[in-house]
Amino acid sequence: MEKIKFQFICLFVPLATIVAGSACNFSIAARTTVLPPIIAITAAVGTELPETSAPSSTMEWTQTLAPSLTPTQTATATMPPVTMTAGQDLSCVKGPHWILYEWVAAIAEGENVTLIAKASPEWEEYYYTRKSNGTECWAFGGSSTKSGDLSSLPVKEAPPLPEVTYLIENKTGLDVPIVFIRGKDETVWGANRLSAIIVPGASASLTITAGFYDVKILDEGFATLYEEHDRPIGSDPNYRHTILDDEYEFYVQNNHPFDVCTFMFRPQGGATWTTLHSAADGHVATGAKAWFTLVPGFYDVAVYRCTGPLAGTVTTHYVGPAISGFNVP
Repeated sequence: MEKIKFQFICLFVPLATIVAGSACNFSIAARTTVLPPIIAITAAVGTELPETSAPSSTMEWTQTLAPSLTPTQTATATMPPVTMTAGQDLSCVKGPHWILYEWVAAIAEGENVTLIAKASPEWEEYYYTRKSNGTECWAFGGSSTKSGDLSSLPVKEAPPLPEVTYLIENKTGLDVPIVFIRGKDETVWGANRLSAIIVPGASASLTITAGFYDVKILDEGFATLYEEHDRPIGSDPNYRHTILDDEYEFYVQNNHPFDVCTFMFRPQGGATWTTLHSAADGHVATGAKAWFTLVPGFYDVAVYRCTGPLAGTVTTHYVGPAISGFNVP
């Protein structure tokens, strides 16, 4: 009560005494600026502090963050696959030629495959393909329909050509002593490839790198039984086998002074005769020719008159590429 009274009196002191009462004002100022003591409360780690009310005067601090830059993902255009629809049944092989390389799989007509690469220009229209089951092999695309950008395909080199066995089978009646084989671009035949004569009914095997070759095979009289240029010899069984069984057309001219009607042939020294022309086929007059075809060889020939007996002795003649015909007698 005494402090309240003191404050009331100080408020009503006359203006003239303000200076003198400055001590009173100082007392008031000093009293009103006294702050309550600060009490620090320390909590142990892990102890939840009691919830307190926020002070009435709060300075708010607002932090504005600059937006971070997010990398922009650029979409890359995906090229559509290059495909091929087979126009016919195809052989899919280990290299860019269906005859030279080993067989891997079949591509049926109408089947769709993915083209992975293309061959170098020397193997035109060959593509490295992938079937739907994952099998990869080479196929010819000349007869098929392609879809997509062929120019986008990389060039794939052909694998080494395989070694193959080239078989020559002699079904003539002549010995075969000489076989020449040369590359398709070569001009000289070179050495004989045989180490032994291929007798009638026998065969010979030659090891050769698959490729395109010129082949010439001679008989015992050095006449050409077989000749072919730029022929493929490769893994396909149909293209590594040559059978000498071609027949040759020849004539027999009747130089007897009478008609003849029957012509019979047998391999030289053989036991069985074969009639190739009889009376039913007509008369062969003096100076006329009768035409026949036989596999090359040496043959015994018997000619009969139209009215009966043998028109002379049995004679032996060569039939093959070296002659076009012969006369009797």
